[in-house]
Amino acid sequence: MDEQPDDARDAARWQAVEEPLELLREERADEAIPMLRATLERDPGNVYGHYVLGTALAGEGKHGPALAAFLEAEARAPGYLGAVLAKGWCLHELERFADAARAGLRALEIRPEDPDALYLLGVTYAEMGDRRQAIAHLERPEARAGRV
Repeated sequence: MDEQPDDARDAARWQAVEEPLELLREERADEAIPMLRATLERDPGNVYGHYVLGTALAGEGKHGPALAAFLEAEARAPGYLGAVLAKGWCLHELERFADAARAGLRALEIRPEDPDALYLLGVTYAEMGDRRQAIAHLERPEARAGRV
């Protein structure tokens, strides 16, 4: 049994991904990815590790492995909005549009009116040829929040 309180464990898990995140900011994914894998070997429950690994892999165009990392993050923390949205964009990149739309809808269950979820849904429905649904999601004021 883990003896750390939840807040301390969460802080330690976040700290474990700070250096790989910095490497990713410096566009050094080739160094960050092995560090993230080592972090996850030591602590498979590190949701941030799975998420950041997925982000690194997606940035390298490795959408299948990235999707697996995002799925693992979501399985370990079902309410992790970032993991659900990242999963949706990975599915979009893999042209699994129906699955990407389901991810967008799941994101709206977590945070109704989330602008990133609405945008994901709008773009995904457009790819699926559902113009009505695409416009319905993209024209909602919340979908334009923070977008130019």
